Amino acid sequence: MTAACAALLTAASAHAQSARQWDLCSSELGTPDVRIANCTTLIQSSGESPANRAVAYNNRGGAYLGKGDLDRAIADFNQAIQLDPKYAHAYNNRGVAYFDKEDLDRAIADFNQAIQLDPKYAAAYNNRGYAYTAKGDLDRAIADYNQAIQLNPKYAVAYNNRGLAYRGKGDLDRAIADYNQAIQLDPKYAYAYNNRGGAYLGKGDLDRAIADYNQAIQLDPKFAAAYVNRGRANLYAGSLPEALADLNQASELAPKDAYAALWLDIVSKRSNLPSRLGDAIQQLDMTKWPSPIIRLYLGQLTLEAVLTAADDPDPKTKKSQICDANVYIGELALQRGDKQQATGLFQFAAANCPKDSLEFSAAQAELKALGVTP
Repeated sequence: MTAACAALLTAASAHAQSARQWDLCSSELGTPDVRIANCTTLIQSSGESPANRAVAYNNRGGAYLGKGDLDRAIADFNQAIQLDPKYAHAYNNRGVAYFDKEDLDRAIADFNQAIQLDPKYAAAYNNRGYAYTAKGDLDRAIADYNQAIQLNPKYAVAYNNRGLAYRGKGDLDRAIADYNQAIQLDPKYAYAYNNRGGAYLGKGDLDRAIADYNQAIQLDPKFAAAYVNRGRANLYAGSLPEALADLNQASELAPKDAYAALWLDIVSKRSNLPSRLGDAIQQLDMTKWPSPIIRLYLGQLTLEAVLTAADDPDPKTKKSQICDANVYIGELALQRGDKQQATGLFQFAAANCPKDSLEFSAAQAELKALGVTP
């Protein structure tokens, strides 16, 4: 999550011999396994107070969170809270774990509790804002980011996240202003460059978008999403060889990313190269969206079946998936030379897709290439 897990904390140990273990349990510089081992020793020690053991559980939970072992992380945060019911950091961290499990309501409940215990806890406001962003409640998200920034004016992550919320509302100028501030505060913030590139892409400013993606990739050469985004920007700029190189790199870095595979297929076909989508599916989860679109591209599903699969009881998910279906079916229509069908599909997407989605900017770019005003 683009949020903030609380920093690992150091407890006051009653035993000098455990000082080194506390250092290793509390330091984010070591590996998660080293932190887990030393925190476990402290948890099992009869010489540590309940408050100290709560800190050790919290820190071990943070290490499990870093490993992606969310259930163990939550179990440790539960223990920390049981030992110290006023432990705001443990509530915040458990909220991050619930967010990563996509249980947004539980995440928000934990962030609420962290804020109630510590009303000046800027990270908890930021994290709650990020959860509200994920729920599509952008006004509440912005209010929380405002509070986080008021409490900590140098909080680059909160500026970046508020920029995401403004972009979701379609307010690209405010989004860019927030990304600018995040970058000024942290010039090595690759995500902020990537996100500002997305805002410039949404404005149709391809040169600035590509410049920002260049910077994001320079700062983080393994940033797969930035390669996908730069690849799409190069595609819209008419630079097919550069687009193909970027999407090849994205697929190598993230072979399980279905969207990277789709865009590589689109650019490969425009470059008159054979599709590699059949090979790519060996590493993709074909039980989840957008697998119906991939099956359509492989000739295994009909358009009607894809649109049926896009339906979902959750309105936000349904909107996103119908958006995807229209854009990627539109790309297939372009491949067949059916510009009329493609135009209609892209117009629908430009009117209905979430404004912060890749597909929204794709629909706008394709309409511009077709000579149609979005």
